[in-house]
Amino acid sequence: MESLSSELKVEIFKYVSRPMSLILINRNWYSTSQNPHARAEWLIYKYGRAHVLFHAIRLGNFATVEVVQTLLAKKAIISRYIVQRLMMQFGTYDQRLIEMRIKYNTNIKALKNKPWASDLPLSVFTKLITEATNELKLNFTIRGNDLELFHYLTAGAHAIDQAPPILLKNLQEIEDLILNKKFIPFPSRPRLTTAYQHSVGVTEQFPSQDGYENKLEINLISRAILIHPELVTLWKKIGFNEVCSDMNGLVVKGFFVVCFPPNPIKTWVCPSSDTVAGKLQKLINLGFQLTDNIIEDLIKMFKSQMKTIGESLLNSFFKIRGNSIPPIVETTLIEIRKTKKKRRKRKR
Repeated sequence: MESLSSELKVEIFKYVSRPMSLILINRNWYSTSQNPHARAEWLIYKYGRAHVLFHAIRLGNFATVEVVQTLLAKKAIISRYIVQRLMMQFGTYDQRLIEMRIKYNTNIKALKNKPWASDLPLSVFTKLITEATNELKLNFTIRGNDLELFHYLTAGAHAIDQAPPILLKNLQEIEDLILNKKFIPFPSRPRLTTAYQHSVGVTEQFPSQDGYENKLEINLISRAILIHPELVTLWKKIGFNEVCSDMNGLVVKGFFVVCFPPNPIKTWVCPSSDTVAGKLQKLINLGFQLTDNIIEDLIKMFKSQMKTIGESLLNSFFKIRGNSIPPIVETTLIEIRKTKKKRRKRKR
């Protein structure tokens, strides 16, 4: 291991899930871990170019000016939104002031975890602001909120059946937001841990303490994609190739909720499996996937509606996946057909 070239060490370092385990081996690996190129390679491999700056900032001192420079040289995406969020959350909090607020206002809760960007060195913060200014080539609105702007432009304040014409009317502004301002939502929280729940309480706030987008914000993005799937193509144009994997579960499940509403109006007619499969195929062509886990979740989700929509829902799975579907689909379909036969016999 001592005789390995520096290039090979960087390559090995990139694939290590937890660098600390490698760093502790000897000084040579510690030296490799301090290499900005090695850190940048590790970050991009682990998080992708669309979210790498978010995670670099989240990791605090792991990101140096040199690391940021290397990330940008490797085509990491810097957006106006990330600068806006930095302006909201950069810097350490006055702990004494927080203590006094808690003492005299019972509605304020203590910060149990350090907020996103609070550990970011000032030099890195300045570097990101400067690079964003140069990259975006405009006097951007630092005190804005591109996620909120996206919400209004995509008709998030309107019912989903009223949204399409409003979104289309604003499409040029949405395209500018994505293609020129590089708007990409932050990643969703990997899982809602007990520690996070205790630190923020029941109500999610924006911006979230840990930086990740809350459920409300992520649902906003998936809703917009369902209304206008071509948004995926816009995001892929700027390098957000993970958009489908990031949003897969919400988009695909949301699609079926639109097809089979839980509280349909009186004039609603159950769509055929051909209709459902045809529409879903368009999303699949963009990169979304109807996975086994999603199928199983959908069957549980629509359990109370199976009498009405069961055959259409389950047959649409067959049309998309063929025979490569989880066993629960076939067993559920058999149960539905048995129930229908029993009803017919009773009527006779």
